[in-house]
Amino acid sequence: MRRITKDPEERRKELIDAAERLFISAGYDQTAISDIVREVNVSQGAFYYYFDSKEAVLMAVMEKEIAAMEADLIRIAQEAEMNEAVKLNSMINWFIRPNDPGKKILGYIHEIKSKEIHENHRRKRPFSEIAPVMAEVIALGVEKGRFSVDHPLETSYLLLMLLGPVLHVFYGPMTPGESKDQTSDEGFRENMRSSLEDLLERTLGVSDYRFNLQL
Repeated sequence: MRRITKDPEERRKELIDAAERLFISAGYDQTAISDIVREVNVSQGAFYYYFDSKEAVLMAVMEKEIAAMEADLIRIAQEAEMNEAVKLNSMINWFIRPNDPGKKILGYIHEIKSKEIHENHRRKRPFSEIAPVMAEVIALGVEKGRFSVDHPLETSYLLLMLLGPVLHVFYGPMTPGESKDQTSDEGFRENMRSSLEDLLERTLGVSDYRFNLQL
């Protein structure tokens, strides 16, 4: 089949989308670069023009998931009928309950025993796009007297750093010696949920709203 020349950005997006589909349907380890290029009908040389490795395209898929989450959080932040506490509650639930594709991609990121990919993940600063969106909601809540926070942006980063491990506990791979029952046990979930809700209320200085996290 004749290959079609496309705009570089469009071709890169096609490779990312194809990799995401294959990672989710077949698994990361079971997907080869040859599978990805076959899906898009390009050469392996074309793949390496955009990405150094399979790990690099996995990071690009992760960035795509983060961008989608940012768009969803912006949509929530712009909801006119929600007050700031309700918006923030909804945003946090969106963050700690990723969609099924997001869960799988996050799991692959955690599973890969590569210093390079974890260093790249850290350098990308995954919260740098999400924190400012939350910070705007917090700042507006401060203006209206609903929150008591001196530094909304820094508070957003701290909340995301504290909530981030929840994603690993419930959606990441199990560590040696960890029982599957540990993360599915209702008592464990309830204790974590209530602790996080209390933390949010204390951090934000909220007295007239009870956060409700969906773990």
